[in-house]
Amino acid sequence: MATVDYFLSGDPEVAKQHLHAALQEQGFAVTTRPTGQWAAERGSKQKTFWLGAFAGKAQHLVFTVDFMLHGDQLVARIDRPTGHGAMAGAIGVARSNKAFSEVDQAIGSRLTNHGVLANVVHA
Repeated sequence: MATVDYFLSGDPEVAKQHLHAALQEQGFAVTTRPTGQWAAERGSKQKTFWLGAFAGKAQHLVFTVDFMLHGDQLVARIDRPTGHGAMAGAIGVARSNKAFSEVDQAIGSRLTNHGVLANVVHA
């Protein structure tokens, strides 16, 4: 599993808005689950199932965002399950890895530019 923890500073709701916007700018629809976790999803399950590696940018991807407190600081953790994208074969896994890296860069840049990123930890 690829994981990135973003330690957020300032108003937590403002930081969440910037995180949400960064995901949307990368083409992800963000929904909130009953647990408070976010599901960031893009692509088509059907195209990925039928076309596999040929689904291209329409490959179905889902990342999760969990929120937790570290002391008095909000932490947003983005996860990409291990092997995510496997329905599209080895190419799909590589595409999923690349998309996760691009999302990480977009989130980090946006949060930094708006002064709400205190630290980031990749695991």
